[in-house]
Amino acid sequence: MLKNKLNILFLIPGFFYIEEYQRKLYHNDIPLGTLQISSYLKQRGPFKTDIIDLRVESEKEEKLSGNDISPQEFERTFLRIMENNNVQEQDVIGVNCYTSFQYLQTGLIGEIIKKHFPNVIMVVGGYHPSAVPEDFANENSPFDHVIQGEAELPMERILNRLLNKDLSLPREKNTTIITSRELIDVNTLPFPDLELYLTRYPYKNKFKFDLFYSRGCPFQCAFCAENYEFRSYFFKKFKEYFQNLHGIVEEYNPKLLKIAFSDQSFDKIAIRDKILDYILQNELQDRFFFSCQCRVETIGKNLSLLKKFRKCNMIIGFGFESAHEALLKEMHKTEHPREYIRMMEKILKEYKDESGIHCRLNLLCGFPGENRDTFKKTLNFVEQHALHENIQLSPTLFSNYPNVHVYQNMAYYEQKFGTKFIREWWKIKSNPLKNSVPEKPSKNYSKKELISNYKDSYAPLLTLFPKLPKWSLIIWKKFYDKWLREL
Repeated sequence: MLKNKLNILFLIPGFFYIEEYQRKLYHNDIPLGTLQISSYLKQRGPFKTDIIDLRVESEKEEKLSGNDISPQEFERTFLRIMENNNVQEQDVIGVNCYTSFQYLQTGLIGEIIKKHFPNVIMVVGGYHPSAVPEDFANENSPFDHVIQGEAELPMERILNRLLNKDLSLPREKNTTIITSRELIDVNTLPFPDLELYLTRYPYKNKFKFDLFYSRGCPFQCAFCAENYEFRSYFFKKFKEYFQNLHGIVEEYNPKLLKIAFSDQSFDKIAIRDKILDYILQNELQDRFFFSCQCRVETIGKNLSLLKKFRKCNMIIGFGFESAHEALLKEMHKTEHPREYIRMMEKILKEYKDESGIHCRLNLLCGFPGENRDTFKKTLNFVEQHALHENIQLSPTLFSNYPNVHVYQNMAYYEQKFGTKFIREWWKIKSNPLKNSVPEKPSKNYSKKELISNYKDSYAPLLTLFPKLPKWSLIIWKKFYDKWLREL
């Protein structure tokens, strides 16, 4: 049976073994990458797309997540959702395993689909398949294709080949195809298919609205997954995207008119100044507030640029990470750590001296080489320079994702610092966030001591930021208290 149109269903996996704190972190992001693929495919061929987000579905169906996972109950619930959404009509199912935290559920839903619908073509992509494609290409893999890197071009080719092929024929065994990486011209991309998602999940004030005006990153920090070639949009493309987004945010997020520029380094985008001017000229800062990520070095060398960002009602997240000079070098943050730290001090002073929009200070704890002294050095910096109502502290723990420099060079950190890693931690049937943190950041500094220092040091400091909801700190403390009891 030859077809002149293909039906594609995108699946967003949920998370097994996660807890309330993590649900608050991971359940309100719109799967923008998948929606970008959807709009691109619709533009390029006779392709009809649909989407099911198992993170959202799990909030209604407790059998889809939690710590006590029953594969049989999961299968029954999952199949009911799929059948209610006409899975029988789908020719291709694409699964976005965005993070390694979704690995276990991705594998299970692949097995269930191939068991009950053996003729459907299964494609998996995302950060984890890009980093460890062999996890999805073993002898008994249910997946026909594993896409490494950006998915638009390879997905289009896969679908075009299928249009000229008899889809009723079952695939041969052991024929999982791993695509090679390739980059798309970002200025050929249409506006992401937000309507597809919000038609299915039309929940007011639930989701965060992000847009990217670049891909990749011009920097190569050792802990970051965005370690591929940097490209940014033309200003004409930005205006088209931005104008489309205004009405959507106002309709679906009337209580929180916020737009996040989620580029890894917004200040390095070629059209940065044009975007800021556009916001001011159209007085959008009076209707919305914005957020972005910026480099310490860029803003530290140009404080007048900081004033422009603040005038735009833009919350800047600064990836400062650490005040320890040697650790900053190990993170590949800077080759000039003293100047880097001085620039951070200057930026924070600006926020303390002037009223207006706040900033966010990102701090990375537990990176390989972290010890009592490095942790204390950063904490002392925070206490001296960052305790102010205009400065939001955002401490996080280092997770050893398989697509970052650290994971690919674990032997180096083991030899130099005595770091103890858990290899292939995503395959362990327990909380993946906890398993992704190394057992020892350094020889005489254990995970238990790190978590204890992290919780006890930052819990009282987080309360000083007046805009932090009380419930979020309660959930945060509850999570880390429980984790400590487990260690």
